[in-house]
Amino acid sequence: MTFSRLIVFFCVLAVALGQPGAKMYPGAKLDRAGTDEAKAAALAQSELEVTVYTTSDPFDRVYGFFAKNGREFKPIGSRVRKLPNGQDLRDAFFILDDAGSLTVSKLWVKLQRPYLGQYGLVRRGGPPGAIRDVTAIILTKKK
Repeated sequence: MTFSRLIVFFCVLAVALGQPGAKMYPGAKLDRAGTDEAKAAALAQSELEVTVYTTSDPFDRVYGFFAKNGREFKPIGSRVRKLPNGQDLRDAFFILDDAGSLTVSKLWVKLQRPYLGQYGLVRRGGPPGAIRDVTAIILTKKK
């Protein structure tokens, strides 16, 4: 194979693969129900591709992994940190590309424990059993 064909091959491969994927937390499992819920909630924003993964690992361990593989984004303003049942709600956002903020990023994750669903649907009257004691990794790609 000539050098120019090799260059063309790798360019075509790079375009076919698209944006580099996020390095996922080891042992995280795809949550199909959570992903379906997130996709339904994101229909109004068709440029977003949302995938939900979960792990039983502690929040701090998952947080540490993404702190090494991304850059934390801290939203401005106060946020509710307790659920109505008194349980602590922990979450964090990590930008996984070179963007300066979530509004321009094309690849980021939200970590959440316990998992309430993509948009906190439980807070709006969902069943109490919908709160899951897992760490959720909500991966968002902007097309």
